[in-house]
Amino acid sequence: MSISDLFASIDVIEGPTVATIGTFDGVHLGHQALLNRVQDEAAKRGAKSVAFVFREQPRTFIKPSNQTTYLSDFETRRDILKAIGIDHVVELNFTAAIQQLSSDDFVGALQERIGLVSLILGPGAMIGSDRAGVDQLSSADTHTDIEFLGVPTIVVDGEAVSSSVIRIAILSGNCELAAKMLGRNYSIPGVVADGEKRGREIGFPTANIEPEFVVTVPDNGIYATLVDVDGETHHAATSIGVRPTFETDGGRTIEAFLLDFDGDLYTKRLRLEFVQRLRAEVAFETVELLIEQMNKDVEQTREILGKL
Repeated sequence: MSISDLFASIDVIEGPTVATIGTFDGVHLGHQALLNRVQDEAAKRGAKSVAFVFREQPRTFIKPSNQTTYLSDFETRRDILKAIGIDHVVELNFTAAIQQLSSDDFVGALQERIGLVSLILGPGAMIGSDRAGVDQLSSADTHTDIEFLGVPTIVVDGEAVSSSVIRIAILSGNCELAAKMLGRNYSIPGVVADGEKRGREIGFPTANIEPEFVVTVPDNGIYATLVDVDGETHHAATSIGVRPTFETDGGRTIEAFLLDFDGDLYTKRLRLEFVQRLRAEVAFETVELLIEQMNKDVEQTREILGKL
């Protein structure tokens, strides 16, 4: 495949442009700093800002045996980038052709296709089959009319902000750290599916939420959450786990009990925001003990969310 064929799917953008490239999973504070720099540099040059966004993590192509979970789907990432003010958000699919492309050819194609005058990369980011970073690109003899810039690492609570660190925080139930690094509560969109209605039988009707993509699901436990339904926000106590009081081999579920809500949620699309983990998942000896604890969980959820 020729370089021109490879980039044929990318619309020609009249330059000059300042661009960046990445997956932008979660569009966290580090990504936001990078995108703000792209906008600032574009404004200085009277140029347009462009973000090339991989729909899927390149590592899912390089090592397909390794399952990758996401903090946000492509559509959410695209919408956030547009809301930030990026002029052009261009979808890219990582393929063998892109993997084999040298950084020199890649930059040259962008210069021809979109009038690239500056490429800005995040901390440690590299492009091309030769894995070229900002220093290598800047010192090369080619494309001397293009400025290559990097941005510093953003640090929160002593840790460098990255999608990987946020993913680890979520998997451990640390909603607070994830929110600090994202700049907003971590959320999962999903559709309410038919469940076994055990919650309804014991006085706690729940919405059984099925994520719409391979999302990063927090550790099993009970969470104080916010649920967006048809543009309205509701408080909810959400359980993630296998319902050990009722089952010994059940699959993981995400079940939200919306406080003071009376309505039919079946088939509706919700967005679940995680505020704080209340406790771990526990197998109770009796249903009565479970109900007693669930009442405590609801009261704790009211207290936590009532302070927001």
